[in-house]
Amino acid sequence: MTRPSRFSQEWVDYFIPSTVRWDETGFPDISEAVMRNVVRVSAEQPYGITDGAVLDEYEGLATYMRMSELRRRSIPGRFDLNHLRKIHHHLFQDVYPWAGELRTAPRDWPMAKMGPDVQAYRRGVRNPPEVGHRYLSAKEVRGYGTAALDRVAAKNNLRNLDRDTFVDELTKVWARINYVHPFREGNTRTQFAFFTQLTAEAGYTLDAERFQPAEAELPQTRSVVGDLREQFVWGRFEYVQTGETTLLRETIDAAIITPSPATGTAPATAGPGYDLAALRAAMGSHRRSIRDVLNKRAPTIDEPIRHTEPDRSLTRDTGYEL
Repeated sequence: MTRPSRFSQEWVDYFIPSTVRWDETGFPDISEAVMRNVVRVSAEQPYGITDGAVLDEYEGLATYMRMSELRRRSIPGRFDLNHLRKIHHHLFQDVYPWAGELRTAPRDWPMAKMGPDVQAYRRGVRNPPEVGHRYLSAKEVRGYGTAALDRVAAKNNLRNLDRDTFVDELTKVWARINYVHPFREGNTRTQFAFFTQLTAEAGYTLDAERFQPAEAELPQTRSVVGDLREQFVWGRFEYVQTGETTLLRETIDAAIITPSPATGTAPATAGPGYDLAALRAAMGSHRRSIRDVLNKRAPTIDEPIRHTEPDRSLTRDTGYEL
Protein backbone atom coordinates (compact mmCIF):
# COMPACT_ATOMS: atom_id res chain seq x y z
CA MET A 1 0.00 0.00 0.00
CA THR A 2 1.03 3.64 -0.45
CA ARG A 3 2.72 5.00 2.62
CA PRO A 4 0.68 7.71 4.38
CA SER A 5 2.12 11.21 4.11
CA ARG A 6 2.15 12.01 7.84
CA PHE A 7 1.35 10.47 11.18
CA SER A 8 -0.13 11.87 14.37
CA GLN A 9 2.22 11.65 17.34
CA GLU A 10 -0.81 11.98 19.63
CA TRP A 11 -2.23 8.84 18.03
CA VAL A 12 1.03 6.96 18.52
CA ASP A 13 0.97 8.04 22.16
CA TYR A 14 -2.13 5.89 22.70
CA PHE A 15 0.17 2.85 22.41
CA ILE A 16 2.73 1.31 24.73
CA PRO A 17 6.06 2.71 23.47
CA SER A 18 7.86 -0.64 23.45
CA THR A 19 5.22 -2.15 21.14
CA VAL A 20 5.56 0.52 18.42
CA ARG A 21 8.01 -0.31 15.66
CA TRP A 22 9.91 2.48 13.90
CA ASP A 23 11.56 2.28 10.49
CA GLU A 24 14.91 3.80 9.59
CA THR A 25 13.29 7.10 8.58
CA GLY A 26 11.53 7.56 11.91
CA PHE A 27 8.08 6.52 10.68
CA PRO A 28 5.99 4.37 13.07
CA ASP A 29 4.37 1.03 12.32
CA ILE A 30 1.52 0.50 14.79
CA SER A 31 -0.01 -2.52 13.08
CA GLU A 32 0.96 -4.75 16.01
CA ALA A 33 1.19 -2.12 18.73
CA VAL A 34 -0.75 -2.56 21.98
CA MET A 35 -2.68 0.29 23.52
CA ARG A 36 -1.76 1.62 26.93
CA ASN A 37 -4.01 0.06 29.51
CA VAL A 38 -4.54 -0.29 33.26
CA VAL A 39 -4.39 -4.09 33.39
CA ARG A 40 -1.73 -5.49 35.75
CA VAL A 41 0.19 -2.23 35.92
CA SER A 42 3.49 -2.67 37.73
CA ALA A 43 7.02 -1.33 37.80
CA GLU A 44 7.86 -3.78 35.01
CA GLN A 45 4.68 -2.94 33.08
CA PRO A 46 4.02 0.76 33.71
CA TYR A 47 1.63 0.96 30.74
CA GLY A 48 -0.22 -2.28 31.40
CA ILE A 49 -0.01 -5.68 29.74
CA THR A 50 1.79 -5.87 26.41
CA ASP A 51 0.09 -8.96 24.99
CA GLY A 52 -2.53 -7.71 22.54
CA ALA A 53 -4.50 -10.96 22.46
CA VAL A 54 -4.76 -11.07 26.24
CA LEU A 55 -5.80 -7.42 26.33
CA ASP A 56 -8.53 -8.04 23.74
CA GLU A 57 -9.88 -10.95 25.76
CA TYR A 58 -9.77 -9.01 29.01
CA GLU A 59 -11.47 -6.03 27.39
CA GLY A 60 -14.32 -8.25 26.22
CA LEU A 61 -14.85 -9.78 29.64
CA ALA A 62 -14.55 -6.48 31.50
CA THR A 63 -16.97 -4.63 29.25
CA TYR A 64 -19.42 -7.52 29.40
CA MET A 65 -19.47 -7.19 33.18
CA ARG A 66 -19.96 -3.44 32.96
CA MET A 67 -22.68 -3.84 30.32
CA SER A 68 -24.48 -6.19 32.69
CA GLU A 69 -24.34 -3.53 35.38
CA LEU A 70 -25.89 -0.99 33.03
CA ARG A 71 -28.67 -3.42 32.27
CA ARG A 72 -29.52 -3.58 35.96
CA ARG A 73 -29.03 0.11 36.62
CA SER A 74 -28.60 2.63 33.85
CA ILE A 75 -26.61 5.84 34.24
CA PRO A 76 -28.96 8.82 34.55
CA GLY A 77 -28.30 11.73 32.25
CA ARG A 78 -29.58 14.15 29.64
CA PHE A 79 -28.45 12.10 26.63
CA ASP A 80 -25.87 14.73 25.83
CA LEU A 81 -22.15 14.37 25.18
CA ASN A 82 -21.36 14.32 28.90
CA HIS A 83 -23.84 11.46 29.38
CA LEU A 84 -22.21 9.52 26.54
CA ARG A 85 -18.82 10.05 28.17
CA LYS A 86 -20.09 8.72 31.50
CA ILE A 87 -21.30 5.55 29.80
CA HIS A 88 -17.97 5.10 28.01
CA HIS A 89 -16.12 5.56 31.29
CA HIS A 90 -18.28 2.97 32.99
CA LEU A 91 -17.71 0.42 30.24
CA PHE A 92 -13.95 0.86 29.88
CA GLN A 93 -12.80 1.97 33.34
CA ASP A 94 -11.14 -1.41 33.93
CA VAL A 95 -9.22 -1.34 30.66
CA TYR A 96 -8.00 2.07 29.49
CA PRO A 97 -6.67 5.10 31.37
CA TRP A 98 -8.58 7.40 29.02
CA ALA A 99 -12.00 5.83 29.61
CA GLY A 100 -14.62 8.54 29.27
CA GLU A 101 -12.23 11.00 27.64
CA LEU A 102 -12.79 12.37 24.15
CA ARG A 103 -10.47 11.30 21.36
CA THR A 104 -7.35 13.47 21.14
CA ALA A 105 -5.96 12.32 17.79
CA PRO A 106 -5.47 12.83 14.98
CA ARG A 107 -5.95 16.49 15.80
CA ASP A 108 -5.35 18.25 12.49
CA TRP A 109 -6.79 15.89 9.88
CA PRO A 110 -9.60 13.32 9.66
CA MET A 111 -9.29 9.97 11.37
CA ALA A 112 -9.05 7.19 8.79
CA LYS A 113 -10.87 3.87 8.94
CA MET A 114 -10.87 1.30 6.18
CA GLY A 115 -14.20 -0.09 5.07
CA PRO A 116 -16.29 -1.14 2.06
CA ASP A 117 -16.77 1.23 -0.85
CA VAL A 118 -20.56 1.33 -0.61
CA GLN A 119 -20.79 4.06 -3.23
CA ALA A 120 -19.01 1.88 -5.78
CA TYR A 121 -21.46 -0.92 -5.08
CA ARG A 122 -24.33 1.46 -5.74
CA ARG A 123 -22.74 2.21 -9.12
CA GLY A 124 -22.82 -1.48 -9.99
CA VAL A 125 -19.37 -2.65 -8.87
CA ARG A 126 -20.18 -6.07 -7.45
CA ASN A 127 -16.87 -6.64 -5.69
CA PRO A 128 -15.83 -3.15 -4.61
CA PRO A 129 -12.54 -2.54 -2.84
CA GLU A 130 -12.12 -1.21 0.64
CA VAL A 131 -11.47 2.51 0.85
CA GLY A 132 -10.44 4.94 3.54
CA HIS A 133 -13.44 6.45 5.30
CA ARG A 134 -12.79 9.78 6.96
CA TYR A 135 -14.18 10.72 10.36
CA LEU A 136 -13.89 14.04 12.16
CA SER A 137 -10.55 15.26 13.41
CA ALA A 138 -10.05 15.31 17.16
CA LYS A 139 -10.28 19.09 17.39
CA GLU A 140 -13.82 18.89 15.95
CA VAL A 141 -15.09 16.14 18.25
CA ARG A 142 -16.37 18.23 21.15
CA GLY A 143 -18.20 20.82 19.07
CA TYR A 144 -19.81 18.45 16.60
CA GLY A 145 -20.49 15.81 19.23
CA THR A 146 -22.28 18.35 21.38
CA ALA A 147 -24.33 19.57 18.42
CA ALA A 148 -25.25 16.05 17.31
CA LEU A 149 -26.61 15.07 20.72
CA ASP A 150 -28.23 18.44 21.42
CA ARG A 151 -30.73 17.37 18.78
CA VAL A 152 -31.94 14.70 21.22
CA ALA A 153 -32.66 17.27 23.93
CA ALA A 154 -34.35 19.55 21.40
CA LYS A 155 -36.67 16.66 20.56
CA ASN A 156 -37.54 15.95 24.24
CA ASN A 157 -35.22 12.93 24.25
CA LEU A 158 -37.29 11.51 21.37
CA ARG A 159 -40.28 10.90 23.63
CA ASN A 160 -43.91 10.95 22.52
CA LEU A 161 -43.00 10.28 18.89
CA ASP A 162 -44.80 7.86 16.62
CA ARG A 163 -42.70 4.90 15.55
CA ASP A 164 -41.67 6.15 12.10
CA THR A 165 -40.66 9.55 13.42
CA PHE A 166 -38.76 7.94 16.28
CA VAL A 167 -36.83 5.69 13.89
CA ASP A 168 -36.05 8.69 11.66
CA GLU A 169 -34.69 10.73 14.54
CA LEU A 170 -32.75 7.85 16.11
CA THR A 171 -31.14 7.05 12.76
CA LYS A 172 -30.00 10.64 12.24
CA VAL A 173 -28.45 11.07 15.66
CA TRP A 174 -26.83 7.62 15.59
CA ALA A 175 -25.29 8.25 12.17
CA ARG A 176 -23.97 11.65 13.22
CA ILE A 177 -22.43 10.63 16.53
CA ASN A 178 -20.78 7.66 14.83
CA TYR A 179 -19.30 10.04 12.25
CA VAL A 180 -17.93 12.13 15.12
CA HIS A 181 -16.40 8.96 16.64
CA PRO A 182 -15.83 10.63 20.02
CA PHE A 183 -13.60 7.95 21.55
CA ARG A 184 -10.36 6.25 20.61
CA GLU A 185 -11.88 2.81 21.17
CA GLY A 186 -15.27 1.45 22.18
CA ASN A 187 -17.53 3.72 20.15
CA THR A 188 -19.93 1.00 19.06
CA ARG A 189 -20.42 -0.53 22.48
CA THR A 190 -20.95 2.89 23.99
CA GLN A 191 -23.43 3.77 21.26
CA PHE A 192 -25.40 0.59 21.88
CA ALA A 193 -25.61 1.22 25.62
CA PHE A 194 -26.51 4.88 25.10
CA PHE A 195 -29.15 4.33 22.44
CA THR A 196 -30.62 1.27 24.14
CA GLN A 197 -31.27 3.42 27.20
CA LEU A 198 -32.57 6.31 25.10
CA THR A 199 -34.91 3.97 23.23
CA ALA A 200 -36.25 2.45 26.45
CA GLU A 201 -36.93 5.84 28.02
CA ALA A 202 -38.72 6.88 24.84
CA GLY A 203 -41.07 3.90 25.19
CA TYR A 204 -39.57 1.48 22.67
CA THR A 205 -37.06 -1.39 22.77
CA LEU A 206 -33.86 -1.83 20.77
CA ASP A 207 -33.61 -5.59 20.16
CA ALA A 208 -29.93 -6.49 20.60
CA GLU A 209 -30.75 -10.10 19.67
CA ARG A 210 -30.81 -9.01 16.04
CA PHE A 211 -27.09 -8.21 16.17
CA GLN A 212 -25.84 -11.53 17.54
CA PRO A 213 -23.62 -13.65 15.30
CA ALA A 214 -25.79 -16.32 13.69
CA GLU A 215 -24.32 -19.80 13.76
CA ALA A 216 -25.11 -22.09 10.85
CA GLU A 217 -27.84 -24.02 12.67
CA LEU A 218 -29.68 -21.03 14.12
CA PRO A 219 -31.80 -19.92 11.14
CA GLN A 220 -33.99 -23.00 11.54
CA THR A 221 -35.32 -21.96 14.92
CA ARG A 222 -34.22 -18.36 15.45
CA SER A 223 -34.22 -16.84 12.00
CA VAL A 224 -33.84 -13.26 13.19
CA VAL A 225 -30.65 -13.83 15.17
CA GLY A 226 -27.73 -12.06 13.56
CA ASP A 227 -29.61 -10.85 10.51
CA LEU A 228 -28.84 -7.17 11.09
CA ARG A 229 -25.23 -7.12 12.19
CA GLU A 230 -23.72 -6.80 8.71
CA GLN A 231 -26.21 -4.23 7.49
CA PHE A 232 -25.51 -2.17 10.61
CA VAL A 233 -21.79 -2.07 9.81
CA TRP A 234 -22.39 -1.21 6.16
CA GLY A 235 -25.05 1.34 7.03
CA ARG A 236 -22.68 3.37 9.15
CA PHE A 237 -20.03 3.30 6.43
CA GLU A 238 -22.66 4.40 3.91
CA TYR A 239 -23.38 7.51 5.95
CA VAL A 240 -19.71 8.37 6.44
CA GLN A 241 -19.03 7.99 2.73
CA THR A 242 -22.18 9.45 1.19
CA GLY A 243 -24.25 11.15 3.88
CA GLU A 244 -27.11 8.76 3.17
CA THR A 245 -28.86 6.78 5.91
CA THR A 246 -30.80 4.24 3.84
CA LEU A 247 -29.12 1.08 5.16
CA LEU A 248 -28.79 2.33 8.72
CA ARG A 249 -32.43 3.36 8.91
CA GLU A 250 -33.57 -0.01 7.59
CA THR A 251 -31.41 -1.69 10.24
CA ILE A 252 -32.71 0.39 13.12
CA ASP A 253 -36.28 0.10 11.89
CA ALA A 254 -36.01 -3.70 11.96
CA ALA A 255 -34.54 -3.69 15.48
CA ILE A 256 -37.05 -1.37 17.16
CA ILE A 257 -39.86 -3.13 19.01
CA THR A 258 -43.08 -1.22 19.56
CA PRO A 259 -44.92 -1.50 22.89
CA SER A 260 -47.83 -3.92 22.91
CA PRO A 261 -51.20 -2.11 22.66
CA ALA A 262 -52.61 -4.43 25.33
CA THR A 263 -49.92 -3.92 27.96
CA GLY A 264 -48.22 -0.73 26.89
CA THR A 265 -44.85 -2.45 27.22
CA ALA A 266 -42.47 -3.89 24.67
CA PRO A 267 -42.13 -7.68 24.59
CA ALA A 268 -39.08 -9.05 26.33
CA THR A 269 -36.12 -9.82 24.12
CA ALA A 270 -34.39 -13.17 24.27
CA GLY A 271 -31.20 -13.04 26.27
CA PRO A 272 -29.72 -10.12 28.19
CA GLY A 273 -30.40 -6.55 27.19
CA TYR A 274 -26.71 -6.03 26.48
CA ASP A 275 -25.16 -8.99 24.72
CA LEU A 276 -21.39 -9.06 24.40
CA ALA A 277 -21.49 -11.26 21.31
CA ALA A 278 -24.02 -8.97 19.68
CA LEU A 279 -22.05 -5.82 20.31
CA ARG A 280 -18.70 -7.28 19.33
CA ALA A 281 -20.23 -8.72 16.15
CA ALA A 282 -21.69 -5.38 15.21
CA MET A 283 -18.37 -3.62 15.66
CA GLY A 284 -16.13 -6.29 14.16
CA SER A 285 -14.72 -7.12 10.76
CA HIS A 286 -16.77 -10.30 10.30
CA ARG A 287 -18.46 -9.44 7.05
CA ARG A 288 -20.37 -11.53 4.58
CA SER A 289 -19.86 -10.55 0.96
CA ILE A 290 -21.23 -7.16 0.01
CA ARG A 291 -23.74 -8.76 -2.32
CA ASP A 292 -25.10 -10.91 0.48
CA VAL A 293 -25.36 -7.92 2.78
CA LEU A 294 -26.95 -5.32 0.54
CA ASN A 295 -29.21 -7.82 -1.20
CA LYS A 296 -30.34 -9.10 2.21
CA ARG A 297 -29.23 -12.64 1.40
CA ALA A 298 -28.68 -14.78 4.50
CA PRO A 299 -26.41 -17.85 4.45
CA THR A 300 -28.25 -21.12 3.96
CA ILE A 301 -28.13 -23.91 6.50
CA ASP A 302 -25.34 -25.64 4.61
CA GLU A 303 -23.37 -22.51 3.79
CA PRO A 304 -20.67 -21.58 6.33
CA ILE A 305 -20.57 -17.97 7.36
CA ARG A 306 -17.31 -16.47 6.19
CA HIS A 307 -15.27 -14.83 8.91
CA THR A 308 -12.17 -12.74 8.46
CA GLU A 309 -9.60 -11.79 11.02
CA PRO A 310 -9.45 -8.07 11.79
CA ASP A 311 -7.13 -6.31 9.38
CA ARG A 312 -4.41 -4.56 11.39
CA SER A 313 -2.82 -2.87 8.39
CA LEU A 314 -1.46 0.65 8.69
CA THR A 315 -4.71 2.38 7.85
CA ARG A 316 -7.35 0.04 9.23
CA ASP A 317 -8.15 2.46 12.06
CA THR A 318 -5.42 5.02 12.42
CA GLY A 319 -4.11 8.51 12.91
CA TYR A 320 -2.18 8.50 9.66
CA GLU A 321 -3.00 11.16 7.10
CA LEU A 322 -4.07 9.39 3.91
